[in-house]
Amino acid sequence: MTTLCFFRFWLGFGIGGDYPLSATIMSEYANKRTRGAFIAVVFAMQGFGIVAAGIVSLVVSAAFNSAFPAPTFKVNAKLSTVPEADYVWRIIVMFGAIHASLTYYWRMKMPETARYTALVAKNMKQAAADMSKVLHVDLEVEQGKVANIANTDKGNSFGLFSTEFIRRRGLHLIGTTTTWFLLDIAYYSQNLYQKDIFTAIQWIPPANSMNAIYEVYRTAKAQTMIAFCGLVPGYWFTVALID
Repeated sequence: MTTLCFFRFWLGFGIGGDYPLSATIMSEYANKRTRGAFIAVVFAMQGFGIVAAGIVSLVVSAAFNSAFPAPTFKVNAKLSTVPEADYVWRIIVMFGAIHASLTYYWRMKMPETARYTALVAKNMKQAAADMSKVLHVDLEVEQGKVANIANTDKGNSFGLFSTEFIRRRGLHLIGTTTTWFLLDIAYYSQNLYQKDIFTAIQWIPPANSMNAIYEVYRTAKAQTMIAFCGLVPGYWFTVALID
């Protein structure tokens, strides 16, 4: 349990950090007309990830259930959880590390957005060079516009924890973080009681009529069906209509 909590903590730490970064990167690359769709596409990938995680869980639990048969909890509570069951969740989590490693590699190769490089880092030449790579066209910096941007931006320079930031963006920040916090409570806490709902609607048998690994298989099957039939279409419905 300690090991599981340790890795779940770092999983939440990584996801919590990636959410705002992904949304910011896409919003800075996108134009005003398609910005909502671009950001929604980033989050829509979560649907495919959940389906992929469900498939991995199904394959791993089915393999272990076949290789290490065990009695149901009702027959023998102690033997219903074989020692090898401890490897099931570890292997499933390890598969998630593959995608995290690929994401880390691609993030290191990804240049900063032109808006950040030009307006925050004040490096117009680098911004033009980065956009040339992204758009596959040659761009040149117009020095007159650079001077105008530099002069205009002087009045917009204030720190993240400054009173000016609180005055301008404090209400937006509180509203966004509060609604996101409440969304996470509803969205992620369902993992705690979802299997009980599946049992109540008779999607899966009662827990005492299964062994531990088979319960993982049946729960993963139900969750994958919901994600594939509801979550994925819902994400892309949002992508199509958000703008």
